[in-house]
Amino acid sequence: MTAMLLRRAALRARPLAARRRTIAARPLTTAPRPALIAAPRRALSSAAPAAAPAAAAAAPPDDDGWSKFVPYAVMSAIGGLGFWFWRASTAHSNRDAIIASVEEEQPLASDERDTLRDANATFLQPERFESVATSVLRVLNADAGTPVDYVEFCGVCDRYLDRSIEGGHLLDRCALHVASPNLEAGLLVVVLSLCAGGDSVERAACLGRALACEDRPALDALVDWLVRTGQVRPSKQVEEGDSSLPAQTYARRGASSLVGAALDEVGIEGPFTAADVAAVLTSKAVDYH
Repeated sequence: MTAMLLRRAALRARPLAARRRTIAARPLTTAPRPALIAAPRRALSSAAPAAAPAAAAAAPPDDDGWSKFVPYAVMSAIGGLGFWFWRASTAHSNRDAIIASVEEEQPLASDERDTLRDANATFLQPERFESVATSVLRVLNADAGTPVDYVEFCGVCDRYLDRSIEGGHLLDRCALHVASPNLEAGLLVVVLSLCAGGDSVERAACLGRALACEDRPALDALVDWLVRTGQVRPSKQVEEGDSSLPAQTYARRGASSLVGAALDEVGIEGPFTAADVAAVLTSKAVDYH
């Protein structure tokens, strides 16, 4: 009886010992802890760090494709600027060439004209000049366009002048320089006006009355005589040509073109009075001096 009880106790204790041995044989391990999720930190200032990625995303990506065109753009700009300078310089040279050719045709130099006028202005005031010119034309029975002899014209002038012209050789040179097959009486009156004093407006009005410039042909002829005797500035006798490429060209402006530009400027139409003639001659387009 006692032996049976001991056997049963041994059988009950065996599984428990076996389990203990199994548990003791297992390695001791620790269970992995769950990963901690990083919570977003608050910004310490008003400039939130989160704005930087947004700004970076908004900036356009670098495009290196245009960089290869930069040298060509720079070269084109330099070439265009160089062409502009060349074009302006060439146009200026073209204009200066026309002005130089006009100056070469002048019968008197500018200082000679001034000397002639200053020497005779005291006794040949505009009213006196007009009286002499009208008297000479009447004696010669000539109008502005009538051909006359220069020596005869000078002889008649001497009758109505208080004294001899100072620098008369300059007048002779001017008359011979502009001489055509026929010297018009109006041309010689304009030559004589180189000695007249007073301002340009007074002289222009006297010329208009003495030469009866009431219509456009007579006014054109008067301006032509002023051009030929050097009393219209060379710079006014230049106008733009027909071609502007590759550079602007220039041409000589005739008397009719000068009168047309002056009439447009002052806004008058014929028939013309002496005041109209003075306005045309002293306009910016003609600039009689």
